[in-house]
Amino acid sequence: MRINKIELFHVKIPLNFMFKTSKTAIDHRETIIIKITDELQNKGYGEVVAFTEPFYTNETLIDSKYVLIYNYIPNLIHKDIKHPFDIHKWIKPSYPMTLAALENALVDLYAKREKQSIMDVVFNEEINDDIYGGIVLGDQDVQELIKQIDHYKKEGYIRFKIKIKPEDGVLKLKAIREKYTNIQLLADANKSYKIEQIDELKKLDKLNLLCIEEPLDSVDFLEYQSLQKELQTSICLDESIQTINDLVTAIKLKAFKVLNIKVGRVGGLYYVKKMIELCRESNIEYWVGSMVESGISKILHVHLASLKDTYIPGDLSSSNRYFKRDIIKPEIIAKNGIIKIPKGYGLGVDIDETLLKNYTIDYEKIGGE
Repeated sequence: MRINKIELFHVKIPLNFMFKTSKTAIDHRETIIIKITDELQNKGYGEVVAFTEPFYTNETLIDSKYVLIYNYIPNLIHKDIKHPFDIHKWIKPSYPMTLAALENALVDLYAKREKQSIMDVVFNEEINDDIYGGIVLGDQDVQELIKQIDHYKKEGYIRFKIKIKPEDGVLKLKAIREKYTNIQLLADANKSYKIEQIDELKKLDKLNLLCIEEPLDSVDFLEYQSLQKELQTSICLDESIQTINDLVTAIKLKAFKVLNIKVGRVGGLYYVKKMIELCRESNIEYWVGSMVESGISKILHVHLASLKDTYIPGDLSSSNRYFKRDIIKPEIIAKNGIIKIPKGYGLGVDIDETLLKNYTIDYEKIGGE
């Protein structure tokens, strides 16, 4: 396929609520939507899920825009690409979220040309037709958390991830577990505990959690190794694993038991596939997370969560939980807590071009007429 035109839509989408973690609070989401057009006028879409501030990883949206305009796109425009994964031969994952967005748009485009789904192109294995959704609840007081769990339980959700911090994380989780003995419950500390607080973390073992995600404010896998030896609860790594080498090291050290995979964080579907294969070989559980992201990136995670051997389906819920209107058509809908996997070519959804333009605060076009 020959790349004729690449467009960048820097969008700002209002959130329906203030989303809080131990590290940040946001009431809108800025991302960059990439639209790639080939010589046959087929179109593919990807999304840069970097944030405007480096609280999750060091990569920011400003970095992404600069790298796309002055490095990645000039090396791609008007060139013939046999397969989307070929770009990994000449682009190193120094800016993984930027690279992932470009690759994802190319995979969407390629799959449409080949009249296949994303999963056929990348995995070509049996998948589920639907998945259970999951709710992520930010750092709030326990009364508000219980109120929201009650609300989403009525919508059919059975799994909840709670953002926690050392000051009150265990107390919140204990109160939730005492009220809801049967829900699937996990915690995400976003690297907020010190290794010296191991006794506090060990209290989580009594709460029957699926896992605790990124507990330690550390980049040292040896500290995670020490913690996992002391915990019955499985440690889940997310932002600590950004490369294949990170994953290999963490596996060798037995620093964790579960991996949260996010396409943007690891540099694209090419690396996602390699990490899943490594997890399968090493008896590491894996599951598919998500970012605060538009449907263009979220629906990709919905597809990945349909793999048969995921530990839990994913941090995936209806589009209207986060946005009044999402960019994709149809939007993601969890009916009785269950999300259907799209069956169309590529991402399997259409893009609301009018809404995309309405959300756009900056626009760049490279190539084309």
